[in-house]
Amino acid sequence: MHPFFEQRERVLTGSWTPSDGVQVTSSTLPEPWLIALDRLGHDLPMRQYGSRIEHIDWAAMYDPDGGAVWLESAVTVKGRDPGGLGGNGYGAQVDADVDRALMSMADLVQLKVAEAHTAWPWGDEGGFMGPHLVDGVAVWIDRTGSSTPIGTLEERR
Repeated sequence: MHPFFEQRERVLTGSWTPSDGVQVTSSTLPEPWLIALDRLGHDLPMRQYGSRIEHIDWAAMYDPDGGAVWLESAVTVKGRDPGGLGGNGYGAQVDADVDRALMSMADLVQLKVAEAHTAWPWGDEGGFMGPHLVDGVAVWIDRTGSSTPIGTLEERR
C-alpha cells in the first residue's frame, strides 16, 4: 500500500438519501464541516440529469501530514449497483471555514456522481454547474456565468 494511504485517518462516516437527507453516523471533524455537509445535502436531490441518485455513502479522510480532509463518496443511482468509495479533486484544510469545506466536498461528490453516469447539478441552459469560491462564498456557476450559493439550489423551472 502507498504510504500516503497508510497515514490517512477516517474522520467522518455518513450517508445521504432523498428521503432522509444527510445522516452522519460518526465524526471528529469541526462543526463547519457538518454545516457544510448539510448544505450540500440540500442540493443533492436538485437538478439531476440522467439516472436519479438513490443513496450516497461517505467517508471523510484526514491526512495528518498536510492537514487536509477529503470526502470520499460511494454513489448509487437508480437501476445500478453501488459504486465504491472514492473521490478525486480538492481537499480542504481540517480547520477550513464552512464555505471552503463545502466547495471541496461539492467538487469531490460531483465527480463521483458523474462517474455513476448522472449529471449533477444541471444548469438551466444545460451542462454541469461547477463549484467555486466567489468572495469567500461557495457557489455553483453555470456555463452562462450565473451563480447560486451552494445549499440553495431549487429544481429547474
